[in-house]
Amino acid sequence: MAPEKNLTALGIDIGGTHTKVGLVDRTGSIREFHSFPTRAFEETPQPFLDRLSGYVHPLLASVRGSCMGIGISTHGYIDTDRRGPIVCRNTPSLKGFDLCSWAENEFKMRTLINNDLIAHALAEYYFGSGIGTRRFMCMAIGTGFGVGVINDGHPLRLVGGTTGDAGRIILEPGGIKCNYGVGGSVEALVGVSNIERIARERYGHHVPANEVITHARLKSDPLAIEIMQLIGGYLGHALATLSAIFLPEKVALTGGTAEAGKILLEACRKRFYELSGDYHQLLRKESEALYQGTEIVLGKNRGESGLLGSVVEFFPTVDKLNRKVP
Repeated sequence: MAPEKNLTALGIDIGGTHTKVGLVDRTGSIREFHSFPTRAFEETPQPFLDRLSGYVHPLLASVRGSCMGIGISTHGYIDTDRRGPIVCRNTPSLKGFDLCSWAENEFKMRTLINNDLIAHALAEYYFGSGIGTRRFMCMAIGTGFGVGVINDGHPLRLVGGTTGDAGRIILEPGGIKCNYGVGGSVEALVGVSNIERIARERYGHHVPANEVITHARLKSDPLAIEIMQLIGGYLGHALATLSAIFLPEKVALTGGTAEAGKILLEACRKRFYELSGDYHQLLRKESEALYQGTEIVLGKNRGESGLLGSVVEFFPTVDKLNRKVP
């Protein structure tokens, strides 16, 4: 086996909007990173698979040392055996498709698949802001919204390879609907489509979500700042609900929308504390051994979390997951 310093795995993060591909080493460093529009809406997955192969084959050919395998992070519920997505509204071409077998046959490499939310959480827990945390929560915000929870090194998988569908928590009953028809859900309110809907109302014309996010981060546009503060408020509301269930010691905001940075983070924190009242402070006072409060931070890896988390199980950190990899 190659020395640990040369260990590499290839990560694939299939999102509703973009797919990201890159080589990752055991320290969490990414090289040879590529991103392309997913567009998995056809009746067959082949067009998407052909585009993906066009990026993966050259990357594998460039590997120096040992490539441990291919990790795939994909949105939606995955099957029990972790072969591929079984519920994936944003990538319907892949529904019920055995991604794992396809990748193993196409690239002749061992392949592991995770739900993207678990991948986000694993990336931050082992390579980012969650290091040293007992109960860690990752809030991934992008095309949709969801959470992944790690408890003492164990990914919490409750249904379909996920911690649960937090995106369907209702914040504004009767509000705008998400892709699953739930009015006023977290996903409907913080997802890319709503950022662009609000932007259209404020600017009077279409503005891509990534531009709003960038301008908010740079503090170069008051309207962009206002929009992302609104989104951050929704995130804080969602976290106030979720924290009462999971009592996370640290919460990281990840995904493309988290690139808005401190504007988003500060709005999230403000709303969280407004709604939570004294609950967390009082609980901490009762027993710091049980709970030391919730710290809300920006994920270290943000938009690359899904890619990084897809390969965690190939490295020595897998022993800490206390599970057998098939």
